[in-house]
Amino acid sequence: MNTPEVYDIAIGIERRLSNMYHRFSTLFKENPEVHNFWTSVAGHEKSHSEALTFSKGYLIWNRPLKQKKTPPLQRSAISELEALEEMLREYERKVKKERVSLQEALDILLKIENGGLNHLYNQLVHLSGFRPPQKAEGTYCPVYEHMKVIKSFVDKYYRGTLPPICIEDYADTGPLQPKPTIPASGMMRGKIIEIISDMSYGFIEGADRQMYLFLPEDILQGGWGPAAMNQAVEFSVMGLPWGPRAMNISFKS
Repeated sequence: MNTPEVYDIAIGIERRLSNMYHRFSTLFKENPEVHNFWTSVAGHEKSHSEALTFSKGYLIWNRPLKQKKTPPLQRSAISELEALEEMLREYERKVKKERVSLQEALDILLKIENGGLNHLYNQLVHLSGFRPPQKAEGTYCPVYEHMKVIKSFVDKYYRGTLPPICIEDYADTGPLQPKPTIPASGMMRGKIIEIISDMSYGFIEGADRQMYLFLPEDILQGGWGPAAMNQAVEFSVMGLPWGPRAMNISFKS
């Protein structure tokens, strides 16, 4: 299995986890604290899938990084990811067929979050040469903060026998990378130069000749449908630790 394929599996798992945690939030909406917890961790997982998508895109398309040797992924980590994917498939079937209790939902959460996914996530995000922030920023929630939220909730509500979360295992002590410069106007012009619809991302070349990664939800007109190569666009820029993202994209004639 090559590195892009590993990225695809990890991205898929993060998205599916977000969906499952959102489902849990609807099951416990009568309790605001429980509902808000599941909504929060679902958002964390969505931000992780986006971070992996950007990291993969820059690893493949950023020419200076392409020339660098990519650190190999350990086979044991890949095997654990494949096992987690199968485990998640079983949980999805269970959740679809029956209404789970809060304790059952927390059992699922702990089995997944205490596995190797978060460690592999950190490794994959760092492969592109950037390091995420240590604190929550915008919609992004780093693993360490994500696990702190989970631990606080689990310590209060969980009554099962699974091992507790050890926060120290997820501490990221690496240096922060400087953010890309954002134009003072907040908006830029450019054109779409690449659309990878089956991988859910594309690239815009800005008027400053810099590459801006974007996702289909960043297009105001909605999805890939109206997007086309060499389409002139106007967009705002979000400065992320792993590179600039184009958002609020509108098409120009």
